[in-house]
Amino acid sequence: MRLAIPAWGSILLAFLGAACLVLGGRWPRLFGVLSMTVLGCLIGLVACVWVPLAQPLVVIIGGLLLGGLTAFFRKVSHVVLVAVVLAVIFSTLAALAVGSGGFASYLVVSLSQRAYSIQVSGPDLACDPVLAAGLVGLLLGATVAVARFHFSEQLVLGAQGAALIVLGAAGLLATGSGEELSSLATAFPLSLSAAWLCLLVIGMVIQQALTRWSAEDEETAEDSEQDA
Repeated sequence: MRLAIPAWGSILLAFLGAACLVLGGRWPRLFGVLSMTVLGCLIGLVACVWVPLAQPLVVIIGGLLLGGLTAFFRKVSHVVLVAVVLAVIFSTLAALAVGSGGFASYLVVSLSQRAYSIQVSGPDLACDPVLAAGLVGLLLGATVAVARFHFSEQLVLGAQGAALIVLGAAGLLATGSGEELSSLATAFPLSLSAAWLCLLVIGMVIQQALTRWSAEDEETAEDSEQDA
């Protein structure tokens, strides 16, 4: 079974990405919990093959468990999230530099064991440059999250928001042209990466501007209260 994103799903992903990109720095705790909840749902989707429970129940439990842990242990979960995001970014950039040999297709569920499969294309960790870049991103992400917590919040939420916008736009283009999303990503990897990078920079600028304006508004309100 091939998993496809419908047109309304692509639009929803783009809107969610824009909200995360622009407002992530203003409500980082909320968007951080949402990000880890989605990640927990994906982990539950993979783990449901080996867990003897109904698939929707395993997915919900995974999302609630990881999202709940994020809400209670915010700093620890944030370090993990930033490390994972930067590892994915660095390994993907290294795979693009290597070329077609830098990517591999991962079969999450075997067709011989189940009636369906989830086949995901991603950086080939068996390739030494890709693996090295992923490890560097993992360690660098954890270091940045510890040393510059607020900046790392803006960075990771901006990266996720930009990725969702690019994924939604690519899904709409694939639907309109009648092609598959995977083939579009294979044909234009550098263009999609450049669009993601530009959106990330724009989102970081917007988040910093909103943070500065919010601080100025708070200072103005405090001065007004003191004058009164």
